[in-house]
Amino acid sequence: MIHIKICGLQPGDDLSFTRYREITHVGFILVPASRRYVGPAEIAVMAREVDASCKKVGVYVNDAPATVIDSAKMAGLDVVQLHGNEDLQSCRQLKRAGFQVWKALSMPVAKYGAETLGAQMVEYAPFVDAVLLDAAPPKGAQTSVTGGHGVQFDWARLRAVEDLLQKQSGGVPLPPVWVAGGIRPDNVSSLLQEFTPYGIDVSSGVEVNQRKSIHQIEAMREAVKRHVDRATTG
Repeated sequence: MIHIKICGLQPGDDLSFTRYREITHVGFILVPASRRYVGPAEIAVMAREVDASCKKVGVYVNDAPATVIDSAKMAGLDVVQLHGNEDLQSCRQLKRAGFQVWKALSMPVAKYGAETLGAQMVEYAPFVDAVLLDAAPPKGAQTSVTGGHGVQFDWARLRAVEDLLQKQSGGVPLPPVWVAGGIRPDNVSSLLQEFTPYGIDVSSGVEVNQRKSIHQIEAMREAVKRHVDRATTG
């Protein structure tokens, strides 16, 4: 199964989609500079509407571990997703506090960057539960808002990641890989033809007028399901 995370939820969103087994995670942005920012107290209220089968993820950028821990506990999160320059010690501290930890890494623009990405994945592997590959922020983006721009990178570049995973980088088990950045119901099959991630992370790709759309989320779920069914029967 390809897991789906719907990120950037805001108060007032219809969370009934969390009952579907393919929607395994929902995400909340705890970055004040983001237009999708939601505070931990608001998240705690919204979490009551999230199906028990669906894990709650908080997105942070360069916050001190103690700040993340306090915030995540107040919000009732299961996972903390680190989108900044957080070091290994921070990841270790957050895991010891009882949270799953995901580390977001930018997909290199240059082809030779696969080696750098591989080194980063190996470095973080012992300290995180998953790696999320996202496009680098566009020029002009706020430095504190490192994701959620809806920018798609060249998915063909993920073939190098596939090679890394198959080799397990010299025997070091690499964490599950999620992919984010510009994924929509009408293009997700193109991504999945290039690479089969553990999961996909979508936000603006399932929005209408900058708010989450139940119809777009259902279209995403169905598009992923069709691809998986074709791959299984083909």
